[in-house]
Amino acid sequence: MEFDRRVQIRVDRLKDGKRTRGFGSGYLVAPRLVLTAAHVLDDLDPAAEEPVKVSLPDTGEQQFTGSVRWQRTDGAVDAALIEITDGQGWQVPQSLGDLLTRPPQRYGLIIGNHPLPVTATGFPRLQKDADDGRRLDEQLTGLIAPGTGALAGRYEISSTDPTPGAGATGGSRWSGMSGATVLADDGFGGDLLCGVIRRDRRADGGTRLTSTAAANLLADDTFRALITQHTGWGPVLEPIEPAHLLTPATVDRNFRSPAALLRADTEAVAFYGRDTELSDLQAWCENGPPSISIRVMTGPGGQGKTRLARRLTDALGWHGWVTGHLRSDLTDDPTLDGTPPDFTTLNTALPLLLVVDYAETRPRLLRRLITHLHRSRHRVRLLLLARSDGEWRTGSLQAIPAVRDLLEEAPLTPLTPLTPTSQPTQNRRSAYHRAAGDLARLLPLVPTLPAHDWPSLAAELRPPADLHDHRYDNVLTLQMTALVDLLQHGPQPVDTAPGTPPERTLLKHEDRFWEASAKAPAHRLDLDASTLGAAVAVAALCGAATRDEAVRVITTLPGLPDHQTASAANWLAALYPADGDRYWGSLQPDRVAEYHASRVLEDGAIPLPALFTAGSPAQQAQTITVLARAAIAHYNTGRTTNSNHVLHTLDTALDTTPLAYMAVQSSADALPHPSRVTAPLALKLTTALTQANRQLAALDPAAHEPDLARSLSNLGIRLSGAGRRVEALTATEQAVEIRRRLAALDPAAYEPDLARSLSNLGNHLSEAGRRVEALTATEQAVEIYRGLAAGNPAAHELDLARSLSNLGNRLSEAGRRVEALTATEQAVEIYRGLAAGNPAAHEPDFAASLSNLGVHLSRAGHRVEALTASEQAVEIRRRLAAGNPAAHEPDFARSLSNLGDRLSEAGRRVEALIASEQAVEIRRRLAAGNPAAHEPDLATSLTGLAKLTVTEGDLSTALRVTAEAVELYQRHIATMPTLLPELHAVRELQASVLDSLGRPEDAETVRRWLGENPLPPGSHG
Repeated sequence: MEFDRRVQIRVDRLKDGKRTRGFGSGYLVAPRLVLTAAHVLDDLDPAAEEPVKVSLPDTGEQQFTGSVRWQRTDGAVDAALIEITDGQGWQVPQSLGDLLTRPPQRYGLIIGNHPLPVTATGFPRLQKDADDGRRLDEQLTGLIAPGTGALAGRYEISSTDPTPGAGATGGSRWSGMSGATVLADDGFGGDLLCGVIRRDRRADGGTRLTSTAAANLLADDTFRALITQHTGWGPVLEPIEPAHLLTPATVDRNFRSPAALLRADTEAVAFYGRDTELSDLQAWCENGPPSISIRVMTGPGGQGKTRLARRLTDALGWHGWVTGHLRSDLTDDPTLDGTPPDFTTLNTALPLLLVVDYAETRPRLLRRLITHLHRSRHRVRLLLLARSDGEWRTGSLQAIPAVRDLLEEAPLTPLTPLTPTSQPTQNRRSAYHRAAGDLARLLPLVPTLPAHDWPSLAAELRPPADLHDHRYDNVLTLQMTALVDLLQHGPQPVDTAPGTPPERTLLKHEDRFWEASAKAPAHRLDLDASTLGAAVAVAALCGAATRDEAVRVITTLPGLPDHQTASAANWLAALYPADGDRYWGSLQPDRVAEYHASRVLEDGAIPLPALFTAGSPAQQAQTITVLARAAIAHYNTGRTTNSNHVLHTLDTALDTTPLAYMAVQSSADALPHPSRVTAPLALKLTTALTQANRQLAALDPAAHEPDLARSLSNLGIRLSGAGRRVEALTATEQAVEIRRRLAALDPAAYEPDLARSLSNLGNHLSEAGRRVEALTATEQAVEIYRGLAAGNPAAHELDLARSLSNLGNRLSEAGRRVEALTATEQAVEIYRGLAAGNPAAHEPDFAASLSNLGVHLSRAGHRVEALTASEQAVEIRRRLAAGNPAAHEPDFARSLSNLGDRLSEAGRRVEALIASEQAVEIRRRLAAGNPAAHEPDLATSLTGLAKLTVTEGDLSTALRVTAEAVELYQRHIATMPTLLPELHAVRELQASVLDSLGRPEDAETVRRWLGENPLPPGSHG
């Protein structure tokens, strides 16, 4: 409690023709706004010149006139807000002197059923001085039992503390206490205002006071509007008992540097838009059964996930929900004393919405949380925020079946751009100007910047000429550009070359903050700018839970003298303060920190092997995750050279430095899938994890075989993606063998995993030319998934669709084309329904099924329908690849190649040629980075292109293209026997072209090869 905010309220009353004086307590919730009980202001004398007076007892007896701005008395609320009239010499209390960077008051809600300690300070009659009549203060400590007074919508405070018996003659001893605020502790020494004292119930043998609950105050629109108007902070309701698990709903706005303006939790730029997404999320929360439901929202860093989630929790918190964001410093690591977080304080009968950000980096903590919450008999909603989907969600990680099902069936919602390129460019211009204006109002609070008329500058700024570019799909990029433009047109610009990424320019401004802070008397670090920047990068890469962890990793910096190691660690702790109990925080936003860490690494200022060796398992995992994210961001913004350099440096370090098991496991789970950019890294980590699990399973099969099967299954997928198909098949066969055994013992726990491995096995057997076995494995997978989907469609319908799509391909290879078309159509129908309900989540799979459907329809002679399906697939995948090339370019190329074939069949040869050339262009680029994975696909696209060039009469080009396709097929035929029919087809085309060019001898050489290498019986192209 801030004692300097307690006030006394005196009123002139007129009741039944009789004038009296009234008295009550109050508490300042804003510099000039007092919260009190409404009945304190009852029966004000209309003839009185100043019927309401307020005084601060700690600063003398001067009384100040006040006016009633809001007053409400009903069954749920007895409260009022008094505004102190301006121009009277009112001195704002010190604790309310800074409204720009600190929220003046936090508000709390009791959510459990156990008594909660609270305190209230006011000026009751029992403390009236017998000599001079002054009202002295009384700090009451007591308990609120949530089950007492709940039906009346109020809190009741019980206390057995001894109180003076004298000083009150008639009436209540607690008269005058009305209007005192009731405060609870947040677990970190802060206060949460949970109520306002109403009445004394005159209990026997103790004290019983009633209180208006803060939740009822914040549910009132006028109350909230007045608080916001007087403070600049919208009041938000926070659950009290689990406050130690949650991030404060309103946090200090620490604008010590320019980058701090872009943190999601500072909300420097006003929230706008997202009406559709908010309505959808609110409907998910409010509808459906009163039990647990999970939803996953994905998107790149800076897309607006956290801001949207904060908006949702604020809105629901005003209307009876318990809402909160799990603290980011709660991780898969146990606490320092070795105990996991205690989630029992989240138990509540009220509807609960909990947001877990960075979900992909703490999958085990997530499963512990769900294990606890799923037992609730009440409405629980869990919103998971992550960069991407992956094993962190779909992997079992030894969770109980109920938790695995909840995660499996959780709808996946990729957050689309706030202002996509499909909208008019004016929308982005407006967003840019809005961001510039909001940021300009806060720039004067950044102490490292000189005084300047930033709002006027913002009004004059012109948006970038390329604002239509896809990189501005990301709202952080747009807002960062506006901030950088302000700084660069301000009094202290930095030197940058044209085309410099906004992250780089912003970091040059941030350099000044680092240098000024390091030289301050508190630190006195005599370090050059590059060493300071490297130290900031180490904190971003590793983080540190303790001072010892920080010192160990910072010691690895070559430019840091030994005698300044401890000082540098302390400086970093103060530079970007951490959440919760962690020692180091990090540069924010995350995407800026990732960019900075990767650039410092590229400059050679960080010895990565030494950093891995010095780091704890959690620090090792964080380093890999940060660099992987940086590489993806570089690639998706066209900085492929930077992306490749980061990944090469990381790969080299991993070759020479052993990592802890937990580090490998956590970083592998956090990697996005699919992502061709990080595919080699994923393969390396999964290989290491598989080797470790083999050793563990050899010692204790019962305990570790599930993990071994999981890593083998993932290894098969990664090896196949890398073009190492023989090894992929071996790993998947081993996974199936283990999972068959486990499923026989416990079908409920392991059948979903077995079905997934069987589906993968079918794909790998097909690539190896073992088509009969491939079909058998795929049919078994479909059979299992049909049974699972019948019992729980939400959890398994998507897997059924995928297995049906695979079954269509296997049946086609077996020449059973009618059945292949039927299976594929069933898959398309499931995907269509899923995509209709959640396009962002299911469009990638829907596009894949449409692309396959086009192929099967063509083979069945339905060419018009085939073309329609192929065009729809390309339309979807073109849009996806524009937003995230790393994830969707390979699929886009596949659909383009198929579309070229369908257009050719329809006689639209010019369009077919364009589509085929685009597919070849993309696949040639992909094959340059990963030949084993993408050269066979490139050969397929080249074959299609060659057919079109023959039709156009360009025989010389056709001959060159077929020669390249033949070379590529022959390079991979040993590991992919299924390529033989395609090789035959292109060689037959090659012979025909040679004939047409008047080279019959060369044509005969090709045909002789075809005769010497016949297709095996049962082959189908």
